[in-house]
Amino acid sequence: MRFKTRPVTLTLAAIAAFLLLALAVLWVGPRTDAAHRALGEYLSGVAGLPVTVDSLSIGILPTPSLEIGGLEIAQPPGFGTDPLLEAGSARVALTWGAAFGGDPALRSIKISDTTLRPAFIANGSDNFSALIERLSELGGEGESHWSIGKFELERSALEFYDAAADLSFGLTAIGVTADSVAPAADFPVELQLAGVSGGNTLHFSLQGQGRIEPDASRYLAHDLKFKGWLGGDPLPLAGIELEGGIGVASFDGKSGAAEIGLGTMTLAGIRSEFGLQAMVGDRGTNLAFTLATSPFSPRSAAIALGSPLPATADPDAFGSMEFSAKGRLDQGVLQLDFTGGWLDDTQWSGSMVPQFRQLRIHADKIDIDRYLAPGSKVRGEKKATLEESVAALGKLDIDAEIRIDEAQVAGAKLRNTVLKVERGGGTPP
Repeated sequence: MRFKTRPVTLTLAAIAAFLLLALAVLWVGPRTDAAHRALGEYLSGVAGLPVTVDSLSIGILPTPSLEIGGLEIAQPPGFGTDPLLEAGSARVALTWGAAFGGDPALRSIKISDTTLRPAFIANGSDNFSALIERLSELGGEGESHWSIGKFELERSALEFYDAAADLSFGLTAIGVTADSVAPAADFPVELQLAGVSGGNTLHFSLQGQGRIEPDASRYLAHDLKFKGWLGGDPLPLAGIELEGGIGVASFDGKSGAAEIGLGTMTLAGIRSEFGLQAMVGDRGTNLAFTLATSPFSPRSAAIALGSPLPATADPDAFGSMEFSAKGRLDQGVLQLDFTGGWLDDTQWSGSMVPQFRQLRIHADKIDIDRYLAPGSKVRGEKKATLEESVAALGKLDIDAEIRIDEAQVAGAKLRNTVLKVERGGGTPP
């Protein structure tokens, strides 16, 4: 039987040599410039935008994996030179079944050091809708059957700009983790991020349940709990904390509509309920929201926010406040409408346009004497008291109109009082 040994030995040697050659190809091949260019060209065809890749590696143990480094997706024409998407590294690990043509079941996806720059230009066009549409077509026809065992996003950032609304903001230190992600199924998700706007800083974390419905282009989350911290001027050095929850949040990719419902929040000791609707369309980003507070102490809240209220003749003044508000942001202009407001014993309503420093208030009755400085020598003179009140408003550089059905001033009652203050440069059109 000795004559059979050599062929078997040769066969095993050939298999070993083939495996070594395959491993060498898998190790060396993806690291060549030609492989990087080929992958970039392929991804460019998928994305519909120029794509470049700096590094590429392929692994087979313990499961097949692909790692890409230095990925950049360029902007569409008219959106500047900074890439739409930059990713320091992205690693995808597959199951062996998926590698041999089964359902696309991924063991894990890990993306690091990413910056995304969604934007709208003045005519309302955006730089991301076409990319999302092309990527959604990768699933083919019929129901989606993919899954991801674990998804991780770390050390990432978002830079948003809407030229039509003159709105911009940035978020950094974004981290997202999610387990057992699959279409039309709930999965646990956690989010953390930080944000900077001018001299203010935000840290925020959230956890709850997520849900993706790719066939309907719907993305949902529910039973969310969040915590956060705000710092910077004019807040105190220690900043302020916020916490709360969101019953449900959703985004419809087909209509561009987003909604947050059943929201609760505590900020600077103020408990409130809120909701938000947003529309991403041809006119840019439009927002509408509602906010209703529980009764709170204005003095305590003002101290927490770093702007204490002045002492008053009546120590109990500014003792209690509550209000409901509806707001909207349209083409960069924020409009606030207040209803159901109370300040101590005064019921009030009104509106505000912060961009124009415009304020309108209607109150049923108020005892102005209570809110004057302690020991004021002019409390016995109606004219002097009114002048003092108007002078205090004039220092705020606002366009204000305050209507009071009944005002008590220096012991006398004035009916249908109107106080008007114009800004130095005149009121806006």
